[in-house]
Amino acid sequence: MYEATLIIDADAGVLALREDEHVANELAFRAWKEWKESGSCSSAFETLDMDMVDDYIRSQSVDPYFMDFYDFVSERKILFGVATQRLGRIVETILRRQGLNGVPVFANKLDVEPFTIRLSFPHFNVLGCNLCPSCNVYHLRRFRRPDAPLIFVGDKEHDFCSCIEADLAFARNGLHRKLEREGVEHIHFEHLRDVERTLMQMIVSGELAKLPRKQIELSSPPPVDEHGRRREPESRS
Repeated sequence: MYEATLIIDADAGVLALREDEHVANELAFRAWKEWKESGSCSSAFETLDMDMVDDYIRSQSVDPYFMDFYDFVSERKILFGVATQRLGRIVETILRRQGLNGVPVFANKLDVEPFTIRLSFPHFNVLGCNLCPSCNVYHLRRFRRPDAPLIFVGDKEHDFCSCIEADLAFARNGLHRKLEREGVEHIHFEHLRDVERTLMQMIVSGELAKLPRKQIELSSPPPVDEHGRRREPESRS
């Protein structure tokens, strides 16, 4: 039995460098926009140099504190996963290099074909929302376990709906500022050490186990509308 389930954005303390600081990830975002406009099932880039991508992977590493945080969630029986809106291959390879072969990565798909690189987006618009290449709300709902609180850790504005979905949200940077503006309850953090410290306090005090659970069906609409605004619950009167 798990004490909690937790999904973290790759840029919220997993990777030492932000994913969007590399041209390959910008190409992935461009591929999604082209795919979204054309309606095709994937996008191909004949000019994307995989040697460049592999060089980036070799130069990239996990955040210096990440392994300590991973040891913490493992010891506390917290089911753990990583989400990214960019190239899942990059995150998966870096985690494998650290020996973390069993960590699920929720991301877009990249296939290397002869003379081309093909990206596909199997989790786009799965809940009727077309805001993100990969729907983290969908991943959160699939990751939820009975009798375990669901936690999300993020730092980008587009993770707003994930924080509404989760039973407990940790946020920093642009995501923290957006949640503050919208009045969404969350815990501000600067470093994964802050997240670990807070979770440990909540576990010891029993507060984590008592967190109210949000009961949401897998196929129900996302918590934001097509403009990224918080969706108000329907009236039952």
